[in-house]
Amino acid sequence: MGQIQILSKEVANKIAAGEVVERPASVVKELVENSIDAGSSKIEVKVKNGGKDLIQIIDNGVGLAEDEVKLAFQRHATSKISRANDLFTLRTLGFRGEALPSIAAVSKVEMISKTEDSLSGTRLQIVGGEVKARESCGCRKGTNIIVRDLFFNTPVRYKYLKQTSTEIGHISDIINRLSLAYPKISFSLMHNDRQIVETTGNGNLLDVIFNIYGRDVAKEMIEVDYQDNYMQLTGYISKPTITRSSRRHQSYFVNDRFIKSGLMSKAVKEAYHTLLTIDRYPIVVLKLKLNPVHVDVNIHPTKLQAKFSRGNVVYELVKDGVSKAIKESDLVPKLKLEENDKQQKINQKKKVKKEEFKQDELNLKTSNTNNTKPNTGNVSSRDTKKERAEKIDKLFRVDQPQVENNNKKSKIKEEADNYNDKFNLVALGQIHQTYIVAQGQDGMYIIDQHAAHERIIYDQLLSKFKKQEIQIQELLVPLQLDLTYQEVQLLKERKERLEGLGFNLEEFGESSYLVRGVPIQLYNLDDKQLILDSIDNLLAQEVTENYQLVEGFITMMACKTAIKGGDKLSTTEMNHLLGQIKEYDVTNCPHGRPVMMHLGKKELEKKFKRR
Repeated sequence: MGQIQILSKEVANKIAAGEVVERPASVVKELVENSIDAGSSKIEVKVKNGGKDLIQIIDNGVGLAEDEVKLAFQRHATSKISRANDLFTLRTLGFRGEALPSIAAVSKVEMISKTEDSLSGTRLQIVGGEVKARESCGCRKGTNIIVRDLFFNTPVRYKYLKQTSTEIGHISDIINRLSLAYPKISFSLMHNDRQIVETTGNGNLLDVIFNIYGRDVAKEMIEVDYQDNYMQLTGYISKPTITRSSRRHQSYFVNDRFIKSGLMSKAVKEAYHTLLTIDRYPIVVLKLKLNPVHVDVNIHPTKLQAKFSRGNVVYELVKDGVSKAIKESDLVPKLKLEENDKQQKINQKKKVKKEEFKQDELNLKTSNTNNTKPNTGNVSSRDTKKERAEKIDKLFRVDQPQVENNNKKSKIKEEADNYNDKFNLVALGQIHQTYIVAQGQDGMYIIDQHAAHERIIYDQLLSKFKKQEIQIQELLVPLQLDLTYQEVQLLKERKERLEGLGFNLEEFGESSYLVRGVPIQLYNLDDKQLILDSIDNLLAQEVTENYQLVEGFITMMACKTAIKGGDKLSTTEMNHLLGQIKEYDVTNCPHGRPVMMHLGKKELEKKFKRR
């Protein structure tokens, strides 16, 4: 080990920059927050090549005086606090005095700034942390800062940046969060001279939500306005009918600072309670106002985490506020009868046949003497229990002579006696319409019907994808997806792969896509929600490998199209499923859960004291 020594200023600055400047989006966040603290009402962000080549922030804030421009790039130089106690009463986004020197240490920076009282502005140029030029110039009030060639002197850091579409996606997400926090500020984001984000700054939070998530989401949002003697909670939450598969669309703000709060997220989930299905999350934009003394944001240089001195009180306030808003809102979905009538007319004109939409992947063959093919249908999560039962019946139905109730016992016995090696399990019944009880030569089996069917469909779809045999069902009425810019970029990257899975996608404006065709297995399901969920999963996992994308998507398709727990199956239907289990050698579902449990004959005899 070498001798202990003090690091040079250059090395120390680069190390410090690693904590603050992770990627171009980090630079945008720090600089825009400075503009907000400067009292700006209009902030323009211009980016090239995902922020790798250029990031420019232009604001109309108070600006910097001539003697402050250079000082601002000194480490721990700040106008926001002056003593340690100020950390407990923070009302600004920035306060550490680390952002500007950290950015300047790993890029080429040019700053032009002017106060309202100054006759001229000041231009400062810094390269790799060293001041190269300083001069007076003519400019308008406010600050214009340009960051070029990020990580030019740290090639290892540059190497780990993602592709341009990914980086600009992160930047747009930052601007979206800040525009939600400050609806009175007009934000503009341009990438390669193309407008991506633009808000009016009219102070209407719902307008910003509309701008980010689209009309369908904005019109289903519930306003939250709740307070006690110490805190106030405002914002919007989505109705239980508008959900996503991850928490990515939940934005929490404390004193207008965006934070990642597990406490607030947990409180929101508890407030919705039984209104949400498993692994579904509402879209949330909530703002908490409280005395800065009761919250500490000086935990990490990114300032995305916060600790509450009275976390239990915050939890109860958020839960009660969201619960009250939900109870006072109208949660009954509105039916669009006109659209349904229109759809029926289109169906009549097209003379659509049910056979066109059958689900090939079930392929539940049976050896009936009439050689008739099973009728097929599609099961939607939106169907009533009666409709679901009817459609499930169609999935398995074959033309067979009717069996009277008094002959059922003899039929089951006959099937059990006529055991053959190909289908070595015989269905005896269901438990809670979720688990199939079956008899085998070596005892009793209990099968999870959803998990088993899910695995069968998964194996079939994966096989068809590898053979390029997935069929596409064109939609009579295309589905419109309103996406955030980050989601649009991801969809562009994955478009070819998604089309390989059976989706026909078409760009429709700046932030929308039309789905004109879907895999035939998904016809009549909530395809829009499926695609949105898939995009959420891709963003959360940042999947880049083709096989991961395909496998993840097919897993979701299988889960959506499989029969569900609670679906009532006939003996014939259960036996078909058992035959498929044998054919595909099913042991676990795609998520890893076991498909069946076995209780051997000897174990049964022991339990009943026969041994």
